[in-house]
Amino acid sequence: MIYCPDCGSGNDPDARFCDNCGRRLDDVREAAAVATPPLRHDQKDSAGRLLADDGLPVGEDLDGAPGGERIVWKGRPSKLWSPRMALTSRYKLTNQRLIMEFGFIGRRTEEVDLFRVNDVSVKQNPFERIVGIGDIYIASADTSTPHKYLHNIKDSIRIKDLLREVARQERHRRRVLVREDV
Repeated sequence: MIYCPDCGSGNDPDARFCDNCGRRLDDVREAAAVATPPLRHDQKDSAGRLLADDGLPVGEDLDGAPGGERIVWKGRPSKLWSPRMALTSRYKLTNQRLIMEFGFIGRRTEEVDLFRVNDVSVKQNPFERIVGIGDIYIASADTSTPHKYLHNIKDSIRIKDLLREVARQERHRRRVLVREDV
């Protein structure tokens, strides 16, 4: 509903003129669009699922529980840059953990809970910047392997930002405070 600033009467959101006084409402609609906050990645629907920018739930559901684990991103190393790794490595980012699967016939799976992630960075050489790939470095409080690498990831800057945001949301959801040693 859009309210006329002159007479205060309510109008339909798609109305061009006020029903009561006839005032043009284009500027009011633009001001209302600017005043409404955009969807953030930590907004949830009634079922407790994370919402994307378009308002739809993020990713496919893994556990079937409302508000449960959902896949945010799936990826592999670049086939152009490292064809062998592209066959043997798979990465999944959910809203709760990062899953890395290695192997072609035999399989090894490593997981990092996102609330343990402390730092995320990207390393790119000049050719990788031109092609649009890079290595994502993850520093975590995981005791088995505190440093993880996602090698030759396409659109690595966006994936780094996505990983960082999902880790922040998971820490907030679990109410985990990060304590830094001084």
